[in-house]
Amino acid sequence: MKERILREIRKAGKNGILQGELTKLYSFSKSTVSTVLKTLEEEGEIVRVHVAGKSRRIWGVENSPFPVKGHLRIGILKAIEYPAVLLAYLDCREIKVHLRLYNSAFSLTRDLAEGYLDAGCSPLITQTLFALVYRTIRINAGCGYNGGGIVFGKPGEVFGSSELSSMEYNLHRYMDFKGMRGVIRHFPSPQRMIKALERGEINAIAIWEPYLTKLAEKYRIVRFEEMFGEYPCCTLASNTRMENVEEYKTFLRRYIDAFAEIESRKDELISLESQLFKIPKRDIARAFHGFRYDYRLPRELALSTLENFGLRLGRELEECVFNLI
Repeated sequence: MKERILREIRKAGKNGILQGELTKLYSFSKSTVSTVLKTLEEEGEIVRVHVAGKSRRIWGVENSPFPVKGHLRIGILKAIEYPAVLLAYLDCREIKVHLRLYNSAFSLTRDLAEGYLDAGCSPLITQTLFALVYRTIRINAGCGYNGGGIVFGKPGEVFGSSELSSMEYNLHRYMDFKGMRGVIRHFPSPQRMIKALERGEINAIAIWEPYLTKLAEKYRIVRFEEMFGEYPCCTLASNTRMENVEEYKTFLRRYIDAFAEIESRKDELISLESQLFKIPKRDIARAFHGFRYDYRLPRELALSTLENFGLRLGRELEECVFNLI
């Protein structure tokens, strides 16, 4: 009974489900459903919130639009830019850390802005745009620098990129530098972008590690840092409801400490990344130092990167976007 109820709650996803619907669904008595839900709540599996009168809406912890005591939900992209996040995920014993993987920076940052994640790592530019529109997230720390480039297929000026990302930002810089007026097509995942390149549907792609190093075996590549110098790629942001919550403070302390351990625990991280992302260890190992990992994010560097993108922030908007450690 407990498993069936939990399955229905998880199936409801972000919408949640009313407690009364569960009693109708399986013809369980109200008292039985209430007892099961109380147990699931105590075990940290669900969240219940009064929505109208005595009605309660229920979510699985992973889909709750609210912070959950004792839990922290963090999202990362399918990239090797987040070793410090993974170490904090492994080593945080005081709280339950839920790690969620995304193909799309847009989807990850939207979930963060809407409260379905408590913290997340995605491109500086993506997080800035969502911070300005939603006013519900702020950037707290750096994550990785560099790590991206262009992979060239057959000649032409149709490019592939992820949307509103560091890759797209640097791709525009490259096109301006070369005086190109090409077309950029957006892709929801690196795998689909790579397939489009292989089929000849597009002429080049802007992509990140470990895919960049792997594709260098077959295609000509140019790394963005070789053309433009160092740039921040992804940053760590939190939903503003979490900034002063102890669960996030605990994770943030462990996150900062983890950067000093990345090199000594490299083999452990490569194994975990291979398992999570379904990428061969060899490919991850060869690309592991394609990023420079650092939690420190100089405000001046972040602002100059945004200005190059076309976003000049005044002092008031800076405070909406950044709350740097």
